[in-house]
Amino acid sequence: MRLSTSISTVCFTAILACSGTLLTRAMAAQESKQVADGRVHYLETCQLCHGEDGKRGAGFQTPIWGEGTMIGTKFGNAQALIDYMQLMPFNDPTLLDDNQKIAVVAFMLAQHGAIKPSEVLDPAKATAIPIK
Repeated sequence: MRLSTSISTVCFTAILACSGTLLTRAMAAQESKQVADGRVHYLETCQLCHGEDGKRGAGFQTPIWGEGTMIGTKFGNAQALIDYMQLMPFNDPTLLDDNQKIAVVAFMLAQHGAIKPSEVLDPAKATAIPIK
């Protein structure tokens, strides 16, 4: 009976792991290339300070998107966030070029719900995109 329970547990764990992978792939398939690229740049350059999920990283303890964030009150619209990103990352603002920074902003806005993950952030229209 114990062997059967162990095998069932292993199988269930494997199914959950595969489901998570499939869910992640499905989410990535729904992202615009810009948002997907922004995710990659965020994970490579921003997650150390801000955390993988935008919450309580090693250098910044306030969430940068989602519940409990100040993104809307601090920036108000996408253009203000793009402008602020010129200072990022603090250790070396030249690590990302302008297009990569815009992609990170698109990823952040998609995580926050200000744009759909399938959308592309057009910097020429960024002042018209509110952040709440």
